[in-house]
Amino acid sequence: MIDKDPHDFYALRELMLSAAHLNDMDELALGAEAKHFAYNSKTVKEVCESAPEEDKEYFRIFAKLYADKKRKADCNREIESLNRDLERIEAAMRLTEDTRRDYYIKAGKGSKWHIYAGRGSGWHPKAYFILVWCSTAFFLILELIIAGVLASSGTGGEGAFIAVFGGLTLLIGIGVNFGYVFPRFKIMKEIDTYMDEFKAELSLTEEKIQERKAEAEELSEDISRGIRELEKTDSMRVWRTEKK
Repeated sequence: MIDKDPHDFYALRELMLSAAHLNDMDELALGAEAKHFAYNSKTVKEVCESAPEEDKEYFRIFAKLYADKKRKADCNREIESLNRDLERIEAAMRLTEDTRRDYYIKAGKGSKWHIYAGRGSGWHPKAYFILVWCSTAFFLILELIIAGVLASSGTGGEGAFIAVFGGLTLLIGIGVNFGYVFPRFKIMKEIDTYMDEFKAELSLTEEKIQERKAEAEELSEDISRGIRELEKTDSMRVWRTEKK
């Protein structure tokens, strides 16, 4: 067609439309949220090169419009894909948080420890670790004081028994903390590391979504502006044709 009518405006415009499989100019404004848009860039380039000087700006705008629409479709696809990633990350975070709760040390319901733990979720291993050490230290000091008092009052046998009981208290504290609490604390630290990674990935994904949305919005404005310019030029050509 270019060989037959290399400078015919309407022939060139028809070729531009066919390059994107469009039937008429009205279809240019359709599919704002489409996830697919394709056009024959070779044909578009040939049209732009063949257009006479007075029409080159028109077809340059046309070509940019196609490029913007393709990029907008790409952005829409990326946003859809990123939203799926967002759902995947959030689901993984919920699952990880559920696993994390399993490593809290449960307190008996209705007990004062249950109230102190808060929300019924139990004690964080770190808090429980500190509590066990403080409790062990408290009872150990109390038992040593009692043993010292008994020893000074001449009841050394009872004092020795209390001292042995104090040693047993220390062993129980060490056993509970390092045999039960600390392994949970260690696993929770690993889980927290995963959660931090998920949060960083979530933040990055949300940032990318906002960037793509901003880009898509800017492209929409450029597309609307380009269509208005093409429509204005088309109207002017119709007016000139009618005037002639």
